[in-house]
Amino acid sequence: MAQDEGTSATGTSAPPDAAVDTTSNDSLAWASDSLGAAVDTIGPPMDLDYGYKGFMWGTPLGAIPNLQYMSEPVFIRDSTALQLSGYLGQEAVVIEYVFSDSGFWKVEIHYALDPSDYESHLELFTQIERSLSEVYGFPQTTDRIESGAMGVHDVVNIGFERAFYFSSWNVSPVKISLLLNSIVQVPRNDLNVFGDDMSIMNLVYYNPDYMIMAEEIIVEEPTPSIFDIY
Repeated sequence: MAQDEGTSATGTSAPPDAAVDTTSNDSLAWASDSLGAAVDTIGPPMDLDYGYKGFMWGTPLGAIPNLQYMSEPVFIRDSTALQLSGYLGQEAVVIEYVFSDSGFWKVEIHYALDPSDYESHLELFTQIERSLSEVYGFPQTTDRIESGAMGVHDVVNIGFERAFYFSSWNVSPVKISLLLNSIVQVPRNDLNVFGDDMSIMNLVYYNPDYMIMAEEIIVEEPTPSIFDIY
């Protein structure tokens, strides 16, 4: 389900002038290409063994990924990640390429959500999960928890509808995880007491082989003798 201009994704929102792909009704347009399963015989390999959409696992920080319908990348997280915003199919997203000491190891896709539309969160998760399952098979693990708002609520005495959805796939050597944490105020209105960033839905591809951070070696100075102090 495409989101309107009032939606926001984690950290930042998609640019209003980004080009929208209208060639497919699937939120992951060209399912094989968008999910990284196809093999491109002209450009770099597009399968997950190689990387994400042709961007190779282990690529050092400083290389720039190139994705259609995305903004120019900017550095975030103390320059250890690159962030792009735009569209995957018809869904507004923010994509982050994350680097470790061994290079590119993870891509996070943050979907834009309407903060007041609880049902649309569940529908979008189901839609993306179905697309992933068509490419990678049924999820290896799934988790579903829902909780409605108990009692009577008004603009002063608010409650919350909550849902936690999680599915994961093992596409060796890559792990894929889809997570929804939906928290929507009841009654629903434009004046959310806790703001509009309580709900998130993220899709993550990561390669554990490159989850390496060098440990800083700290040389401890010997404790001065009491005779040195006094």
